[in-house]
Amino acid sequence: MTRTPSNVDISRIDLNLLRLCTTLLETRNVTLAAERLGVTQPTLSYGLAKLRKRFNDRLFLRGPQGMLPTPLGEQLAREFAQALGQIDRAVESAEHFEPSDTHRRFRVAMSDIGGLYFVPPLLMQLQQTAPFAELEVKQVTLDQVVDGLASGAIDAAVGNLPIAAGHTRSALLFRERYVCLVGTKHHPRRGPMTLKRFLASRHVLVASPFSGHQLVEEALRAHGVSRRIAVTIPHFTVLPGLVAQSDLLVTLPSRVARVFEGFGGLTSVELPVTLPDFEVKVHWHTRHENSPPVRWFRDQIVTALAPL
Repeated sequence: MTRTPSNVDISRIDLNLLRLCTTLLETRNVTLAAERLGVTQPTLSYGLAKLRKRFNDRLFLRGPQGMLPTPLGEQLAREFAQALGQIDRAVESAEHFEPSDTHRRFRVAMSDIGGLYFVPPLLMQLQQTAPFAELEVKQVTLDQVVDGLASGAIDAAVGNLPIAAGHTRSALLFRERYVCLVGTKHHPRRGPMTLKRFLASRHVLVASPFSGHQLVEEALRAHGVSRRIAVTIPHFTVLPGLVAQSDLLVTLPSRVARVFEGFGGLTSVELPVTLPDFEVKVHWHTRHENSPPVRWFRDQIVTALAPL
């Protein structure tokens, strides 16, 4: 296991350098990290050089996918994030939180399909109640959601997220169901979708690591239904053009299907098999449950999204 060098005097390290380290881990990009921290790139590079010298480690190395952490760099960044989270919570609990004055950046995790449907009403709600606040939407893989909530890297997570509930809490926003989205050019309405037609059609499989919607495949298999998968894609937002211009079918949540219908050339039909409804929730971590800003943000999410 990687350990912090024993000759490092932690008490002499500037807290801003700790934030620099955690922000680099989140963004993997010097420009984005400097922008988020409100400093110039030379200032950030100088701070990183000081950290490298202090810990006698490169900490972050430039690679084809951005600034990649060394094992020690990743360990330090994650431990710094927990420490800074405790400091931030202590400050927040001692200060009065006023939404109308806050310039805080609120971070919420959701998939691209969630961003398409949830961000407009949530942003409108925040503009009405906290005009100076900033909203950052992050995509976090399912296996990273709990750690992100615990560390404070994200304030809340929204969606159909089958995550461990031991240290998290959630509030139900609404129940949802699956439908089949088809292109009207290749699948004009001819009555309900039959199982025979469903099985004979070519399907799109969305294998997104950011949501629980891939579980629909398991639900179909439980009904003895095996689809003919023609293409597998990682994101939902490419579906409208893909389905409208082809003979492909896709199974997805009904509310999102209605949004996609507005793009033209698409229509949603009922599935020929009955799949169980699923729950769309907002999740948060018990560690931050009493933080006034996080609690307020959670309430805004419920206010904005529960009526959808």
